[in-house]
Amino acid sequence: MRLSVGERTASLTPCALMKRSQLQCLVDPESLRPLRVEISESSGEDILAGELSGGDQRFSIRNGIPSFVAADVADTQTVGSFAQKWAKHRYYFDHTRRFYTDWYLQRYGFFETDALRECLQTAEYILDAGTGAGRDAANLAENCNATVFAVDTAREALEIAGDRLSQPRIAFVHADLHRLPFKDEFFDFINCDQVIHHTPDPRAAFEILRRKLKPGGQMCCYVYKKKAVIREFADDYIRERISKLPIDEALQVCEAITHLGRTLAGLKVSVDIEHDIPVLGIKKGPMDLQRLFHWNVLKCFWNDEFDFFTNNIINFDWYHPEHCFRYEPAEFREWFAQGWEIQAWDVQDAGISCRAKKV
Repeated sequence: MRLSVGERTASLTPCALMKRSQLQCLVDPESLRPLRVEISESSGEDILAGELSGGDQRFSIRNGIPSFVAADVADTQTVGSFAQKWAKHRYYFDHTRRFYTDWYLQRYGFFETDALRECLQTAEYILDAGTGAGRDAANLAENCNATVFAVDTAREALEIAGDRLSQPRIAFVHADLHRLPFKDEFFDFINCDQVIHHTPDPRAAFEILRRKLKPGGQMCCYVYKKKAVIREFADDYIRERISKLPIDEALQVCEAITHLGRTLAGLKVSVDIEHDIPVLGIKKGPMDLQRLFHWNVLKCFWNDEFDFFTNNIINFDWYHPEHCFRYEPAEFREWFAQGWEIQAWDVQDAGISCRAKKV
């Protein structure tokens, strides 16, 4: 990779910008060959604007973010759905960070940040695949000495996260999980949490992530779990109708579902299901009434820790994206059947989490 001369410096606002050394790690996503870099705006080691080229391919750098996402991918419904979500909910990072960080540590068998820090202590390069608001990227960067490449197909998410996070170890890259601009066996640790089920071909995306991981490196990956029969039917029924709507209309439709979740949660009623109902996939046992509806009838998420808009965005996040694959635990475990040593395995009603070492 060669840097051109005659660069123009710029007065930059505080945000996470691509560094010169980080640019050196990027390659052509198809050929995996080094890229030529032409920098048009920079400030010291920070790169604000320029262009990357390899063969006939040219990739822009804007606002410190290199972009590798093809137009036909950027224009898909699922990418657009998440781009609009992040643009609408700019305080999502702060509002949900504690809750989701604790859940992340528990699911992947870390439990405490010290264990995560120990896992990452020798890492040089980390990938946060599908970074969204940048929560996981921030948590990883705060517990390692590595460079964390935070990748997402929604450019809006990266720009919002970049404006918020000034952690110099984080480098934002606009890229598709199916066409990652990194060499094979490049990363020491890959995080792909609550993301891969939204790709057009999750198993193919998983195999690409596997190629990018060094032998001995670890990956954390989460997929949605298949729910009870009525819930699966309701999810597909609602998604078919909501996914075709503009975001404001979809959010408005979801409000009634979110109100239902809040109402049921406010009742504080526990129901004891005396017997399994295998034909409907409903398990016996005591359950809060809101949880009974949420897991077995339709997703009507509610968490008292969040405000109404955040709860509604979480329901929208489920129903609006067109791609939303769900799996049985045995199906997901098969992904790790060969060439992996499972370090942590967690199955919950919401989804399935696996942390595994590549062998």
